[in-house]
Amino acid sequence: MSNTPGLISSISLSATVRPAAHVLGVRAGGWHAIVNERGAIRMDGQTEVLDWYVAADDRWHNPAKETTVRQTRRAGVPVIETRLRIPSGDAVQRVYAVPDHGGLLVIEISNDSTLPIAVAFTRNDVLSSRQPSPLGPQGIDLPAGSVVFPVAHGSTLRVALASPLATGGEVNLEQLPTSEQLQRGWLNSVERAGYAIVADKSLSPLINRLRSDALVLSGNHESEWGVDLVGEDAQDDVAFLLTLHELVRMGEKVDHHVEAIADAVEKLFRLNKKAASIAWDVERALFAARCVLWSLGEQRAANDVLASQQRLAETDSLPNAAPKDIRVIAWLDEQLVSPRREGGAAVLRYGVPRLWLGVNMECHRVVASPEHKVSYGLRWHGEKPAVLWETSGPFGLRLDAGATDSSWHSVEATGDALLAGFVAQ
Repeated sequence: MSNTPGLISSISLSATVRPAAHVLGVRAGGWHAIVNERGAIRMDGQTEVLDWYVAADDRWHNPAKETTVRQTRRAGVPVIETRLRIPSGDAVQRVYAVPDHGGLLVIEISNDSTLPIAVAFTRNDVLSSRQPSPLGPQGIDLPAGSVVFPVAHGSTLRVALASPLATGGEVNLEQLPTSEQLQRGWLNSVERAGYAIVADKSLSPLINRLRSDALVLSGNHESEWGVDLVGEDAQDDVAFLLTLHELVRMGEKVDHHVEAIADAVEKLFRLNKKAASIAWDVERALFAARCVLWSLGEQRAANDVLASQQRLAETDSLPNAAPKDIRVIAWLDEQLVSPRREGGAAVLRYGVPRLWLGVNMECHRVVASPEHKVSYGLRWHGEKPAVLWETSGPFGLRLDAGATDSSWHSVEATGDALLAGFVAQ
């Protein structure tokens, strides 16, 4: 496995293959591609798949069938690396999208072995600065139109597929951004919405994936956003509102969704007005709606949502298990900074999760109200946690520590405090 910095989440594929459908594209581009767990690529709206094969010094290797394939999604963002073991090393495929020329999907094949290899692609419309081998595939039966390129030891082949919205014209592949540059750019985009460094290292890449999927698909109708963002058949109002909030946090414009926001909020109130308690994710979705409406200049509508929210029953406790869809972002944010209906917000409202005990952590730009964000770090002094915080927005946001320390609160914009005790979840 590669030791490249930033490779956080990886999937090792052997006898049991874990299916994957990585969404690649550019921010609100209106197109996307799907890369599966073996590196096969299908462009949006097309049925033809781009497969790849590698000829090493022993034989042709088919990533769709080999047991030595390992795949990594770089830090959760849309840069997919698939490694195929061959004699004396790996053939490494990297796939990512760039906005150049109306949208291109870039495919890089690096030869991390000690001998030259050849790479075959099953489509002849790949863009390349090199001419493919005039002999075509030798020693293997591939679909008509397949093309073959030699790749020397230690070198990288770069090709591209044009998106459905590509403008055409001559493409200089060598001037396109690298996968490392794309990774940094995507991290800047998703972390604009805030981020946290906590003990559970699986949360960060999952959150980055969900946010980047939202950015890629935001140019499509919400019915095409997928189950993780809007649920089955785009009927999950909670997921829809939470996704819109994440888009706003990342700087996307969502004003064309105003009517859909109003419909979703009305439906949630209608379903919950007589409930004995309110599910935590419904509470967060209504809070998300308030934040989105406020960002659109609809302060009166946001205040109306809050007034109706205050008439609902109390909210259920936060579940211990992390959700796997867009709710996971709200779930983590709720543990870190929990907005209160009556105003203000609580840090570590539900206590300190057992996994976090004794572990320093920090979070940045977590939304506490439509006008406020909170950043803080937690440092341990023996068995007691100390919080160092900073808020942005109008002065006067009241912070408390909920179950972690019921005696502490502050309205200062910055400060530090040693909390008296804590409740372990």
